[in-house]
Amino acid sequence: MTERILPTALVLIVLAAVGICLLLPEPVPRDAPRDLPWSLPDYREANTYWEVGTDGRIYTQVEHFVLRDITPEMVAWFYQHLPISTVELRGQTIPLYHIFHPSEHGSIAVIEPAPNGVAGMSVGAKIERKEWFGPYDSQGAARIAEFSPEGMLAIPEMMGIKLGEVQHRFRAVPEGTAYQVHTVIGSDLPLVGTVINWVVRNYVFHPAMLEQWQRHQVEEVSSLQFFLPDIYSQRGSDNHFFIAD
Repeated sequence: MTERILPTALVLIVLAAVGICLLLPEPVPRDAPRDLPWSLPDYREANTYWEVGTDGRIYTQVEHFVLRDITPEMVAWFYQHLPISTVELRGQTIPLYHIFHPSEHGSIAVIEPAPNGVAGMSVGAKIERKEWFGPYDSQGAARIAEFSPEGMLAIPEMMGIKLGEVQHRFRAVPEGTAYQVHTVIGSDLPLVGTVINWVVRNYVFHPAMLEQWQRHQVEEVSSLQFFLPDIYSQRGSDNHFFIAD
């Protein structure tokens, strides 16, 4: 019995070491914070939650502030154009992604276009992003599995392994749009998934990282109220927009 346990333990240790090397993000180059003409609300007033499930994966939920005077169609339009658009602010042209958060967005790109030919985020496209949450760097790629004015479903992938899902849901309410995000972080593969999930919980999305990540989510989505109506009114302008100071 002991002879069988030792090789198994050794395999798990090796898998954990490999998992740590693969899942830890490389350092993300950080540019200076943008001086944007608005101030974000206090993220602590939003409802956020996370827990570790019985399967070892992490389950999170963020209920964003209601996006006033913004429709679900506008939110979907924004995400479709996010990785392929630029804005001009104070005479400087910058990626649209850089005004989606004032200080923690590096880059976002379509690394595999959607089979339906729709540019930007669309069903089947693979999107890569590089960002950070306070002191924690984060980068990865996800496949868009669903996309509509009702929301989108992104499936994070690494080396062909699915690492959970990120489900955005948009719903029209009298004030504008109610917006929730439900996330599952980890793998459901037998044995290997157990090791991956242990690495994720202890070295990647540990409690301090989760707190910063959820803070970041609330801040970025709450920023939409300040510029989305303006750039949406300019749609059809070849993915370059102007932001009033």
